[in-house]
Amino acid sequence: MNRYDAVVVGGGHNGLVTAAYLGRAGLKVALLEARSTPGGPCGGYEFLPGRRLAFTNSPGSLNPAVVAELGLARHGLRFVRVDPTVVHHFEEGCFVGWRDQARVDAQLDAFAPGEAARYRGLIAGLERLGARLGVRLDTPPPAPDHLKKRLSDPVDRRLFDAVFDGSLTELLDEHLRSERAKALLALLALNAQLVPPSAPGTAVGLMMRPFALAAAGDSAPDAAERSALRGSTGLPVGSMSAIADALTGACRQHGVDVRTNTPVARVLRGPLGVRGVVTPAGEEFTAPRVISTVNPVHLFRDLLDDGAMDPAIRDGVLSTPMRGSAFKLVLEVDSLPRYAGLPEDADPDAVRACQFRFGSSLAEIERAVRAALDGRASAEPLMWGLTPTLTSPELTPGTTHLISVNAWHAPYRPHDGPWDARRTEEFGRRCVARLDALMPGIADRIVDHRFMNPVDVEAELGLLGSNITHGDMLPAALFGARPHPAVAGYRTPLPGFYLGGSGTWPGGYVTGTPGRNAATTVLGDLAHEQRPHP
Repeated sequence: MNRYDAVVVGGGHNGLVTAAYLGRAGLKVALLEARSTPGGPCGGYEFLPGRRLAFTNSPGSLNPAVVAELGLARHGLRFVRVDPTVVHHFEEGCFVGWRDQARVDAQLDAFAPGEAARYRGLIAGLERLGARLGVRLDTPPPAPDHLKKRLSDPVDRRLFDAVFDGSLTELLDEHLRSERAKALLALLALNAQLVPPSAPGTAVGLMMRPFALAAAGDSAPDAAERSALRGSTGLPVGSMSAIADALTGACRQHGVDVRTNTPVARVLRGPLGVRGVVTPAGEEFTAPRVISTVNPVHLFRDLLDDGAMDPAIRDGVLSTPMRGSAFKLVLEVDSLPRYAGLPEDADPDAVRACQFRFGSSLAEIERAVRAALDGRASAEPLMWGLTPTLTSPELTPGTTHLISVNAWHAPYRPHDGPWDARRTEEFGRRCVARLDALMPGIADRIVDHRFMNPVDVEAELGLLGSNITHGDMLPAALFGARPHPAVAGYRTPLPGFYLGGSGTWPGGYVTGTPGRNAATTVLGDLAHEQRPHP
């Protein structure tokens, strides 16, 4: 019989984190993943014959506590600490994000006199706001109106209003002079969201690092490392999929029954609460605790029966917009060109090993998002990418390299017809043409490629609407309400049933924090149940 202490639904990185913590605590755990491999966007995927790497290209957000507490180094997770951490393409020349603050400041001041001080002042103000709000990433915060009551300083309250109620465009226009400096922060704040920078609440994306720094306290990085452009502790050796591999190893070390090709058809419940799950083939996995890390809309729409929750909760979750626009490119090239537009003092080999970004101004970002919202593919795709074979040469044999690119704001539903092979190839080639501005002659070096449109990404990864964060990362969808006020603390009204994953606080990206928080909640409840009561 498939009897367990806990069943985790969904084997993305957050599901793996949840299962590993529960297994480490001594519970008998089953992890059920619909795909053939665990990890979700962070897991390995064969884009080209014999070429496996992760969908995600975003290093540096993985929670250090997860790495340390689960002993991921013992499971092969290693990082290469790159310097610089990012190169951002502009027509006037590239910005290079060195770890040396003085070199960064020199570039900012070249954008506009005094820009470095203005930039540092904005970051310092956001960090101060994060500290005074007392928000922790390991505990769901209250709603924004309750948060503001924690502030007494008028300066802090004005900045709070600008971040939570104003737009990213307004905040950056108020504090910075250069369009290039604004673009550096705008891409970080919005990342993959299909929300224009002119929309209210879009600046809140700049608060996640201040919240993390405030929670870290004395263990926070020193001043030279406290920049929003800091990047990461390094790039995982073996691509981002090395994170999923290490988490899978931690699960198995702690006895977790990792089941792939095992989708869940329904969450089962009895008179006292949840009692397990059942697969489409009728196989039951029984447990008094079930933790779902899949998209909440999928969960409430497809896996929970109508009586499992109050209809108002169900309707509220189902109304969550799933606006996504992820388009994936993987290029195999016979050689790498020297980047164009680098500063004279840049080491070209070091720069090619770090992340690259495209998005030159707030106006360009606004146009790209607006176009996608109208069902049109932008003529100026916003892109983040890596050449993972420079830090992980084992990803390809011989001398070829892989370039992994995430392009944003390709419309999930084009206005003039569905995605097909021709449309997919055209947009992919448009992205390659833009890459040529940084990597001259790159198209002539391609020996193989894979383009995946938003519908392809949804079908392969189960990401509704090709939304990588399981919903918008805006204040109303984050603070005290992710994915709904009644289930924002990982627990649900159905006894024994919990939520985790990107659809819960603190949201998407490869942090592992939602999975860790869900496991902490389950173990806290279990300890309370086992404690003697008078």
